[in-house]
Amino acid sequence: MYKVPGATGTIGGAGALAMTGADLVWWIAFGVVLLVAGLLLVHASRRRRRLSAKSVR
Repeated sequence: MYKVPGATGTIGGAGALAMTGADLVWWIAFGVVLLVAGLLLVHASRRRRRLSAKSVR
């Protein structure tokens, strides 16, 4: 079991928690990048549609 340096307590006791699970930082960053890319695509699509509607008139 991983023990945080400087933590006191016995192994398996009420001491520091073990470091478990996946590193989510990269997944969160990837999700934010996808969200920003989607927002940019929606903005570009709406702008193109608005400019197209103005040129038809």
